[in-house]
Amino acid sequence: MTKPNLANIAIVLPIFNPEPCLGALVSGLLEIFPVVVVVDDGSVEHEEAFDLLPPEVRVLRHGENRGKGRAMKTGLAYVSETWPDVNFCCFADGDGQHRMADVAKVAARSIATGRVCLGVRRFDSGNVPVGSRFGNAITAFLVRMMYGLSICDTQTGLRVIPRRLFADLLNLPGERYDFEMRLFGLLNRRHESLETIPIDTVYIAGNRASHFRPLLDSWRVYRSLFAERMRFVGFCMSSIVAFAVDNLIFSICVLLLQGGPMTRSNMILIAIAISRAVSSTVNYLCNRIFVFHSNCLMPMSYMRYWICALIVVTLSYSGTATLSALFEVRGLMITAMKICVEVLLFLLSYKLQKTWVFRRTTQDCHSR
Repeated sequence: MTKPNLANIAIVLPIFNPEPCLGALVSGLLEIFPVVVVVDDGSVEHEEAFDLLPPEVRVLRHGENRGKGRAMKTGLAYVSETWPDVNFCCFADGDGQHRMADVAKVAARSIATGRVCLGVRRFDSGNVPVGSRFGNAITAFLVRMMYGLSICDTQTGLRVIPRRLFADLLNLPGERYDFEMRLFGLLNRRHESLETIPIDTVYIAGNRASHFRPLLDSWRVYRSLFAERMRFVGFCMSSIVAFAVDNLIFSICVLLLQGGPMTRSNMILIAIAISRAVSSTVNYLCNRIFVFHSNCLMPMSYMRYWICALIVVTLSYSGTATLSALFEVRGLMITAMKICVEVLLFLLSYKLQKTWVFRRTTQDCHSR
């Protein structure tokens, strides 16, 4: 294999409790990279492994475990301050999940293109733990919905970052696994392109070396994902307001119409129609003014809003009916199916309103 030109790149390995392969991994990396930085994130087991590393390796140590995000920042800050000629920083896991050839391949590609590059694994092989496959599928879907980035492996630790993003990355919030997720929000804000490079999928002993805590760290990851998008939070609040208005207007209509000549079913139908028309208009105005800050002409965006609503209602019915028939569920399980479908449709509605309903075009938008 031809040795790639990696003269202006440093590699950072954030490590908590080193694996037996660390020494061999670092020795191999030293043959490829001019600068190798290992960050001991407060390890409490096998700490002697750091003392056995080659003297060319820079070992930085945290007095206590502060999280992968903080370890990445520590390494990046050290690289940024110590080697001004280093133009790229490559982050990799220190547990043997990344093959040497893959690390070199991803690093060389980033240098060639000047873009952020990720080494992404495939999740369709039999050696991938079910939890990893399921968690990544959900996160990949959310990243695609929130940022428009199609990434099959959002949780990969193999990432190469160009120097122009060093300062922004160091200023990102997040100290643990959530820090890696915030990179996608940064790229979206900076209008930076991203490239993914396929790499081998390696899981050692069922991912034994991973320190990812499914509940707590998943909560941090998803919280950071949505925190990057306060617009989405506003969208959620707007939906809650519309829900309250809908039920208030419905109750008022029922109180006014009951006791009249119409049947109960007609009374409910009219009350639903009036309450839904009012609440949808309130939701439209909230989203237009406070969420998406759109100045598109109202007739066009209002029409698109109702088309979007019709699409969502249609998909809600067909999705719930299809899943209920497919799994042959009855009673409250049908409600559970409906909730699952509508959670996904809620994200779809957000995406449609952001990119289509309230989009700015020369045909239907005022100039700022």
